[in-house]
Amino acid sequence: MSHPTHRIGLSGEYLTASVLSLLSDNVLLTPNAGLADLIFEYQDIFYRVQVKTKSKQELHKKNWRFDLRRGSHTKDREYKKGLIDIFALVSLEHRNIVFIKPHTENQITIIDEHMKNNDAVRNLLDILEKN
Repeated sequence: MSHPTHRIGLSGEYLTASVLSLLSDNVLLTPNAGLADLIFEYQDIFYRVQVKTKSKQELHKKNWRFDLRRGSHTKDREYKKGLIDIFALVSLEHRNIVFIKPHTENQITIIDEHMKNNDAVRNLLDILEKN
């Protein structure tokens, strides 16, 4: 049986893949050693997606805090520029996703109301149309 945190991560990847499949016929889960978790095609362009999954909010706040670095067992935790095109920030509690472009901060905090009510498909389309 897999480790519970591994199962949480896979759940987020599968949820993200299901949303991506609404816009693309080509959605691929990458092997565990890959930098990106998913690759998908939209309008003849391939995008690399890194999924960050949380199962619960912060204890004392109505926030979702996501670490945008690589795993703690990795020597170089920063994603090099150009290796990830989109981050998918997944709340398993709400079964919802907020898509963002990579930026320089190592973490991002999303208020619960936004995480709960975000239209993931519209959010993703907004990002893709700005490319």
